[in-house]
Amino acid sequence: MTAQVCLANRSSGIQYFARKSGHIQMLGVFPNTLNFNRNTLQCSNYNLENIQLTQAMIYTINQLINNNPHLLPGIPIGWTLVDSCSSREVAMASVSSSLIISVAELFPQVTCQASQTLSNDTVDNFIHSLLNNAYHDSPFIGVIGAKNDPVTMSIASYTSSLLYPQISYNSFSTAFNDRTTFPYYFRTTPPMHVQVNAIIDIIAYFGWNWIAIVMAGTDYSANLKQTFDTVTRDRRICRSLTISLDDNYTQSDLLRAVSQLKRQHRSNVIVLIGEKSIVFDFLTVAQSRNLTGKTFIGSYTWLTSAKLPSISSDIIGGALGININGQSLLHFLKYLRSLDLCNNVENPWFIKTWYQKLTAAGENAEWIMANCYLSQQLKESLFKKFYEINYISAFVIDGVLAFAHALHDSLGCNSTYCPAISSSQLAQLDSNYVNFLRKVTFDGITSNRFKFRPDGSSQLPFNVINLQPSRNATVNTLKRVTIGRWNENDRLSIQSTNIKWNGGTAWPEIPLSSCSDDCQPGYAIEPRLTATVQARQCCWECKKCPSQSVSNVINQRKCQRCHNYTVANTNQTQCDSMQIAAFDWNNAYLIIFCVCAIIMLCYFIFAWTTIIYYRATPIVKGSNFTLLNIFLIFNLMVLVAATLHLVPISHLLCNFKIFVTGIGEFGCLATVICKTNQIALIFKNASHGGGIGSKFISNSSQILLIIMVQLVGNGIIAGLVAYMPITIAIYVNADNQMELSCQFTQPAEIAFYVIIAVLSITASVLAFRTRNLPDNFNEAHYIFLAALMMACISVISIPASYVTNGLVHRMIVSIVHLSFGS
Repeated sequence: MTAQVCLANRSSGIQYFARKSGHIQMLGVFPNTLNFNRNTLQCSNYNLENIQLTQAMIYTINQLINNNPHLLPGIPIGWTLVDSCSSREVAMASVSSSLIISVAELFPQVTCQASQTLSNDTVDNFIHSLLNNAYHDSPFIGVIGAKNDPVTMSIASYTSSLLYPQISYNSFSTAFNDRTTFPYYFRTTPPMHVQVNAIIDIIAYFGWNWIAIVMAGTDYSANLKQTFDTVTRDRRICRSLTISLDDNYTQSDLLRAVSQLKRQHRSNVIVLIGEKSIVFDFLTVAQSRNLTGKTFIGSYTWLTSAKLPSISSDIIGGALGININGQSLLHFLKYLRSLDLCNNVENPWFIKTWYQKLTAAGENAEWIMANCYLSQQLKESLFKKFYEINYISAFVIDGVLAFAHALHDSLGCNSTYCPAISSSQLAQLDSNYVNFLRKVTFDGITSNRFKFRPDGSSQLPFNVINLQPSRNATVNTLKRVTIGRWNENDRLSIQSTNIKWNGGTAWPEIPLSSCSDDCQPGYAIEPRLTATVQARQCCWECKKCPSQSVSNVINQRKCQRCHNYTVANTNQTQCDSMQIAAFDWNNAYLIIFCVCAIIMLCYFIFAWTTIIYYRATPIVKGSNFTLLNIFLIFNLMVLVAATLHLVPISHLLCNFKIFVTGIGEFGCLATVICKTNQIALIFKNASHGGGIGSKFISNSSQILLIIMVQLVGNGIIAGLVAYMPITIAIYVNADNQMELSCQFTQPAEIAFYVIIAVLSITASVLAFRTRNLPDNFNEAHYIFLAALMMACISVISIPASYVTNGLVHRMIVSIVHLSFGS
């Protein structure tokens, strides 16, 4: 057998369908495209997840049915696959064209062809006679589809009227439970079995901790009470009320239960679980007593029951519950990953989508499709959703298998053969076939023992559903909306924005069901001592977090202190990074500093101008014009160093500052030493005649000495800083702000002060030796005073540097340097 892709042209538009010949046909309806344009009558927007569902039907028939020698030996199954375009109109047209109108009648012109981009070998495997394909009428045994309830509902009404069985792979509406209206309708997504952990996860997700529990049936009451106690205790969820309705309940029991629930004003969530008949008797009484404003949480045993329409949406609207999810299929996943453009020509939507995506991605689509090879990178980047398991595929597979196993039973097949049957007999399969379908049991994908039943199937991972009020014509009904997933490994995942609560309110208006009001971020809970011991974990008072402590979630049990240079924000909901304290330029100290610095700078300018202007006079020459200029330059650098202490701190600034300070202060002291030494040598030589000291009187010798002092002093500092780099010290002030200062390493700092001390002592000693110079040489006295002042300032700066920190430290050091330079 071969499969063909047929392009069917109608006056109403163009549709793709795929057909594979077989003695018996199955019809599959899948929304391979998501949009249908009524004006152009074109379908668009291919959906990879839905195309995988189409592939699941192909896989099941090829791999699990036709390749299974024990299922339908000698009876090959074919298919007709149509794209509903997510439209009821298109789906109905496709189903009607397949079931009651021959292809030749409905489509006057049908062409079945392969893409021209495929290789010749692929075309040979693909093209078949148009007559053998399009005009050969094989009997249909049923319809697989559709994905959403509106489309499914339309098809189900139609197929039931024609006595064609239909199996949906993704239907949740309770309307389909009406076997009178839909006697030929089935689904592989039945209601679900109760899972206490899933229900408690739903409760915890919405922050409910004060719940009422109604357990219907003796067995449920006996088996679930202990489970609920264990699970809720571990999750800090408390029971405000527990009601057990045993098998011998009376009407008075129901009335008393409803009355108790109505008095629970802070417990508006009711877990309702148990036997379906008891549940609906209870709901009937709840409706008669107008038990509104409650949110029920239940299981498949009643959430998907046909009796739901008998209960007003005012009572059960907004209910939450658990429903069946799909499970992973390892063999199917391996099959998907093996598909490429050569071995999957039976799925035209697969080919078409690949061509579109390759073209859109800028790939050479013609070459890739001609060679059929799809790299793993292309699969991951362009077709990832197709190659990842969609759980709905499991329900498609079981739906197709259900038809095959029911056919096996109805034809009287055994594990080795099926009785010979003519084409006319195949075409005359009657309503007895649907009876076999109702009773079919087989080893399925979603259950080891799959069978259809009104209220559910085997236990699987769950969807979380929400019953939402809906108005259908003049009747208020309920619709199920899937809002999340749950499984034992990944637990709960909910799309809460899709929820509608009781009364039709939107999801942000979450119903209240707690013993105490929520403690907002910034507060912590404190158990209420008046509550019972069991209830204290759910009943509390809200206590403001202490200073510098925060809580950032609702109902946090303990406030957390802020650490690592963070500070609590105003609401005490989070620890923010502390602000870096900066100098306030309105501060009196900074104003005084700026005034002094400006005065000092003006003095430098005045002194320099004067010295330069009078440089040819005997006084300036006698004072050594060169050394005066050098001394003023070093003083100016000290002024710059003092100013740098007020600049925002950085690692670069700290390193730059220590060298500017060293050059300035070392230079000032070295210049004083040279000046004093030069004067002393001049007068010594004058008193005793020439000598070796005369060689050190020249300015070049003094400048050389200054350079040597700078190289030795700053070289030592540079080496120590390189060995132990400067860090930035952080101090927290009373305003919870960070004050930064440069933290010199101990060796470098000690070396700096030792050098300053040596130079200061040397300068003072040399200056002291000049005290006996003639009175008319007053400069000697000034030098001595300057040396003493520098020495004193250096001594004062040492303890000031060690006992202060932060901004105060920077202020003191800056004024010390400013004083040193002045």
